[in-house]
Amino acid sequence: MTLQELQQATEGLVIARRNLAVGLWAGKAIGLRGRTLESYVLDVMRSDHDIPGPDDVVDKISRDFIENDVDFEVRDIHFQIEQQERLMRVEMSRKA
Repeated sequence: MTLQELQQATEGLVIARRNLAVGLWAGKAIGLRGRTLESYVLDVMRSDHDIPGPDDVVDKISRDFIENDVDFEVRDIHFQIEQQERLMRVEMSRKA
């Protein structure tokens, strides 16, 4: 494996773990629990394959919050994404 391939793989792990954490946060805000929460988190993770960056995740969570009458600002979702990505990058650097 080349250094570039390793960097790409690591970046993918950071983004996947970020999306998992954000999916948990959003699902709990909606009131999901158990298997329903697990399924929702997977849906959030899958939603991040349409366009580069986190906008597709933000759009999905925004729609879900609206459908479930969760009081939110789009900036709250962006904040969670940024915070979780920072945490995952720190965690990954500690493991390296």
